[in-house]
Amino acid sequence: MSTRVKDVADRKGITYGDIAKQMNVSRQSVTNWTTGQRKMKLDDLQEIARILKCETAELLPVGEGFDHFYNERGEWLGIRKK
Repeated sequence: MSTRVKDVADRKGITYGDIAKQMNVSRQSVTNWTTGQRKMKLDDLQEIARILKCETAELLPVGEGFDHFYNERGEWLGIRKK
C-alpha cells in the first residue's frame, strides 16, 4: 500500500532524508515503504506521523469518492466525501 507521506512531507518542507535520519533508517527504506514496494509496520507509520507532526490517518490513502480535507491554513481536518 502506498501512502501520502510524500504529499504531507512536501507540504511541511520535510524530506525523506530528514525522516530517515530521525528514524535511523536509510532514505531508500522510507522510499520503499511510502511507495508500497515494502510493507510498513504500523509503528513505523506512526513514527513518520510523529516526525511530520500530523495524524496517522492523514498519511493513509482514501477510497474513491473521498478526499483529505484541509482548512485555509493548510491544517488537516479529516476525511470527507467529495
